[in-house]
Parts: sequence; C-alpha cells; structure tokens
Amino acid sequence: MVFEALDEQLDLSAVAEKVGIEILVEAENAISPDDDFQLVSQQPRNPYISSCLHAVCTNQQAFNNLLSLWRAWRETEQLPRGYSPLRDLFAHLKDIRPWGPQDRLRTIDWDEYFAGRIDDRPHNIEIELWYRRSSRTREESQRQVTALIEQAGGQVTTTAIIDQIGYHGLKCTVPTQMLRDLASGNHDAVRVVRSTNVMYLRVAGQALPVVGPPTDVQGQTDGERSTGDPVLCLLDGAPAANHPLLRDRVIVHDPDDLLGRATVDELRHGTWMTSVAVWGDRGANELPARRPVLVRPVLTPADDTLNRSEELPPTELVPDLMWRTFRELFEGTDTQPAAGESIAIVNISIGDPASPFDTILSSWSRMIDWLSYEYGVVVIVSAGNHPNLTLSPTTSSEVAALSGADRRQAILDALHRQQNERRLLAPAESVNALSVGAIHDDASSAAPQGYAVDPTDGLLSISPVSPTGSGYRRSIKPDLAANGGRVFFRDGFTAQESVAFTGVSALGPGIRVATPTQFRETHIAGTSPAAALVSKRAARLHDVIDEITAGVPITRRQRASAIKALLVHGSAWPQDLAHHPIPAEIALGNGAAVRDYADGCATNEAVVIFLGTIGAAEEQELLFPLPDGLSVRETKRIDATLAWLTPVNWRHRQYRKAALSFVKPAGSIPALGTPSGLASDVTTRGASSVQHQSWEMEKAFASGQGSSMAVRVKCYEQAGGLLGERVDFAVALSLWVAPALNVDVYSQVRTQVETRVPILPQ
Repeated sequence: MVFEALDEQLDLSAVAEKVGIEILVEAENAISPDDDFQLVSQQPRNPYISSCLHAVCTNQQAFNNLLSLWRAWRETEQLPRGYSPLRDLFAHLKDIRPWGPQDRLRTIDWDEYFAGRIDDRPHNIEIELWYRRSSRTREESQRQVTALIEQAGGQVTTTAIIDQIGYHGLKCTVPTQMLRDLASGNHDAVRVVRSTNVMYLRVAGQALPVVGPPTDVQGQTDGERSTGDPVLCLLDGAPAANHPLLRDRVIVHDPDDLLGRATVDELRHGTWMTSVAVWGDRGANELPARRPVLVRPVLTPADDTLNRSEELPPTELVPDLMWRTFRELFEGTDTQPAAGESIAIVNISIGDPASPFDTILSSWSRMIDWLSYEYGVVVIVSAGNHPNLTLSPTTSSEVAALSGADRRQAILDALHRQQNERRLLAPAESVNALSVGAIHDDASSAAPQGYAVDPTDGLLSISPVSPTGSGYRRSIKPDLAANGGRVFFRDGFTAQESVAFTGVSALGPGIRVATPTQFRETHIAGTSPAAALVSKRAARLHDVIDEITAGVPITRRQRASAIKALLVHGSAWPQDLAHHPIPAEIALGNGAAVRDYADGCATNEAVVIFLGTIGAAEEQELLFPLPDGLSVRETKRIDATLAWLTPVNWRHRQYRKAALSFVKPAGSIPALGTPSGLASDVTTRGASSVQHQSWEMEKAFASGQGSSMAVRVKCYEQAGGLLGERVDFAVALSLWVAPALNVDVYSQVRTQVETRVPILPQ
C-alpha cells in the first residue's frame, strides 16, 4: 500500500515497527497548492508543498485494519484506544491507497508500442519486484511471479538482485495476447499485473531520434588522426566502424558480440551517435575528436519489431547490464583486463519510453548514480525524445497559418499543456549524471518545402521533441541543453489535432551525421545527438583539466567534478531563445551550452577551477584574485558553478547523502544583487549535484594586487549521513568585464594565481 504524506519531515520508520509494516520505498516530491492544501505565506520562497510517498508492505489483515482506521480518522480525526502511534502518521497523510495495476504499468503508450511490433512473436517485458529485506522473502516473491508468468504461457529468461540499489528484476518473454489484455485494461485476465510482489511491469522500447533520408558524404572526411587513449565511452548500438568518417577513430569493445547480430545497414543508432562524438554536427565543419572514441555496444536490432529497431538485448536487465559494463571497463574480468581504464566520460544517448520519471527514481538512474560515484566518472545522458505533440484545442493548419513569434508561441503553449505526457525518460532523472535537453537549432540551411512546416518559423526555441520536467524532489533537469537539430511537421489537406515531427529532406534539417551505408550521411534530431555533442566537449575538457593539473595528484571524482563544472559553467540563456510559459529551469535547466572552455578565454575574462574535498558540516572559502582596472563604471559579470558526485542511500527518501552549495560571492567586490539567471533557491532545490549562478553589475570598485573575491562552499549531510566520508568537488569561478574597459583580466589573474599556489598547504 501507499502512504502519500504532505510533510517531508515525517519519519515513518518511527512508527513502522509499532504498526507492523515494512517500508519498501520512500520518495520525495512537491505538489502545487489546490483547494485542499494551501500555502500559508502569500509570497513563499518555495511555491510548492512538500510531499512524500511511502510504499509499505503489510499482511492482508493489517492492510484492511489500516484502511479502516484511516477512513475513521478522515471523518472524526479520532482513533480507538491503543492506536496512538498512528495519530502523528495520519495527521500528515494526504491519502492511503493500494498499489494497483495502473501504478505497476506506469505510463505506456500502447498504440505506439504495437505500431512497431510483430503480433505473432513473443514479446520481452521487464518485471521489477519490490526489493524485500529478507532473502527468503525475495526468493518466495520471485517464485510466485515466475509461476504466474509460466501460467500465462511466458518464460522468465533472466533474473537479477542488486543490493546496492535495492533492485530485484526479472526479464521475461510473454505472448502478445497478454500485452493486448493489458492495453485494453483487462487486468483481471493478467494475474501478474495484480500480484502484490510486482512493483513495475515494463515493455521493451527505445526513444529514437527523428531521422531524415540519407545523402552522400559532403565536406571534410580526413583531418587530423585520432591518437592517444580514449577518455569517452559510448554505451549505445554497435557502430559501422569502417565507415570512412569513423575508420581509425573508433574502438569497439563488444564482449557480447552484438555486432554479429546485425547487418551493416542495421547499425544505425550507434553509427549516428559515434559520428556526433567524433565530428559533432558535420554541417558545422567542426574538427574531429583528437582522441579515439570507445564504443561498448548495448543495443541490438529487436526481432519482434517491424523495422528491427535497436533495443536492449532481450535477455538483459538494464541495471545488471550497466554494472557488468562498468566492471568490464574499470576492473576487467577473470579472463580480460580492464577495457577502459582511461575512460572519464560515459555517454548514454538512449532512454526508456516506458519509464517516464514520476516521483520514484528508476532502477536505471539509481544504478547510474551508484556507478558514477563508485568509479568516479561523468555520465552524460539524453533527456529523452517525444516525437509527437498534441496541439488541441488548436490544429496543425491553424498553427501553420501563424508566422514568426506567434507560431513559436503556439507550439510552446502546446508543450506547456502537455508537460505531464512529456516527462524525462529514464535514466535522465539520475542525480549524479548530467542530463541534456535539446535546442531547436542546427547548422543545416534547409528550409521547409511544400507541406513541411517549421514549428518555430526559423526562431530559436527549445526543441519540440525535448522533455520538460523537474528531476527528483523538483531539482533542475535537464542540467543543460545543446543543439538537437531542427524538426518539421507536415500539414496536409486535413487539419490534425496532433503532429509528428519528422526528417523531411536529405538536405536537412537536423544534425548531420554518418549513417551505416558507405559514403552516406543523414540528418537526425533530438536529445540523443545533443547529449553526444556535450560528450564530445567533455572529452576536450578532460584534456584541459589534465593540462592545468599536471604534476598535481587529483582523484577521479575531482576530475569528473571539474568536467561537470566547466560544462555547466559554459551554459547561458541566449536572449532570443523562447521558453515561456514553461519555467526556465525545466525547459533548459541551467541554460544552453554556448561556451566551450577548451577553446580558452578572451583577455577580458578569466576562469579559475578549484578542486577540493569537504566533509559534513564543513565550510571552505575559495579566493579569486582580482585584477586592476575595475574602478570604472561598466558591465561586469561573475559566474560560479559547483559540481560534485554524491554517494546515495536508496533506502532514504532524501536519497542524496551530500548536499553541497555555495554562498553568493563576496570579499573585495560590491554586494551582489539578484542573479541574472536562476534564483538561488531554484539552483539548490531538490537533489541536484550541480549549482550554477550568474550576477551582473555596473558598479565601480577598487581592486588589484592583494584583493580577492571569495566564495564559501558548504557541505550538509542527508539521507542517513556521510558517516565520516569526505566528498570531492570542483568549483568554476569566473570574472568577465566589458571589452570597453580594456583590462587584461586573464593575464593578471593568472599571474596572481601562479604566485599563490606554491605557498598553499598540501
């Protein structure tokens, strides 16, 4: 059963044992005020009401008893003698209800699923069981669910239990009729979806990008060859490694021989993403990656789909596959050495359309959080793709008849109305990972022809295929956004209430990438290529971090934190980019990836990167030396970004053990006012592992040798505490001044930093 509470301070464990319940899952969220629950303050700092969800296990007698007592409490706010432990619990509850079939199925678009499936073949499903504390209880629940699957004509092919993240899963093959019954709501015919042992039942799937027709390779195909060890690894489909654009630039580590299960023409997704990781958007004429890219295939063509779409292997459970893959990369196996000791960045440009984020963190994201911290790597994930948009109450023809900002606004209004159906797809809600959304932009010059319609009419906006939604505990997600390619829709003779975004021409629009056939390219769009673009930039920043820390030992987590910090530090809000009425923090997170600090700084700016470690209840002050020449009234901008990898406690509703934050910069500068970007309470809300803020001012003030700007970093422990564990972190702090001041900020700051470093304590 589920307890929905309205007070995040409620400690259910204090009364759980007394009333005979086992807590299975706790999660925090927040709800908007409604007729039943209102905010006390008229001008609250946080416009949401904190809430909690507790999934608990009871026997049938206790279940019925609790429901009866709850109903009595709602009517009279009185309980019978002997039930005083429940009073504090009930006083904070919004509802008590059973965990039913609709909870177990989450959100599945059955029409979309069956549209690409072959009916007369068995289908793969994943069943996630409630993780029980007792191994004997886990064995019994697995036995019962296995029996239900076999009675329905199916078969359990794989099982996995991962104690570190509280995961217990089964991979099964089932007859089509079972899924047809689920799709029609005939839950009585499917006993397994009514089993109290089942937490979730999911169908296999993959959120694919929008793809256009192929064209011949254009532009540069050679360039400087890749050298050195790879630092970026893609977990994706197998690429066509012999494609002229990828040859000698890709290393494929394929221990499961997924490459052997596909023809060359079927190596689509892996080839597209590898192309972006190597070349970026081919239409932008970027230089290829200096280092080779390592690809570890995890997708393969699915036999039960009409076009053999690439999906996870039919016998694999995602958390178990992820853990096995990371062990192969960083530890090796009994027979093979570590395949990726040099890897610092892992890209996952895939998402699960059957797992949109809703309050409870997915097992995939929990696994990514644990692995990212355990191995000290930056994990960059795509936020998910939603290629269809419901326009109602307007129609496609009405939107097409608009122009300029009016058309763009009509699309944004439709996105706003559909937010609940366009959430992040697992594992994008991961706390330690950087989730990447998409901007409706690319380097192609394609213009809509015939019935094709540009949804923003050439104006800059968030991509209409990109999710918009918060992360865990309403934290900022996605963390940032990058070009995801433009998309068009077709407006034919009949007005439609919904549109499908497509690739319409070999000339674009979209991100231009290699496609499997020799000497061919295509255009794609979505958050998948956006995440791969950010990963390419992360690989360049890795080398910058190595260069500036040469001779100074740093940990893997410090390097990962520094890469995260510099990626987000390079984000900003382009003035002509629209997102309203969608709040900024759920449209693009911290902003668009507009700066690549691997290219260095101009003379009128400087970025200092601080690496450190901090313990619970500690504060550390970081000093940024100020240059001369700031005593003139002109625009100055200060940016600060804090990033870290947090240990997690999946049993606790706060989940994140380390909550770091920084205090507004102070020191030898005037008092800073309101941030020019997101507000402080937004950047620290929820369970993020990144904080980014910007301030602008025009005040004149004295500065120079000996004066500093200071930022204080604080660490609070949550989710049961750090238990003495220290947390690595990185801070990127920068000062930019208007070119009119003619101040060489970079050289002055660099000189002062170099003279201070030798006297710092080790």
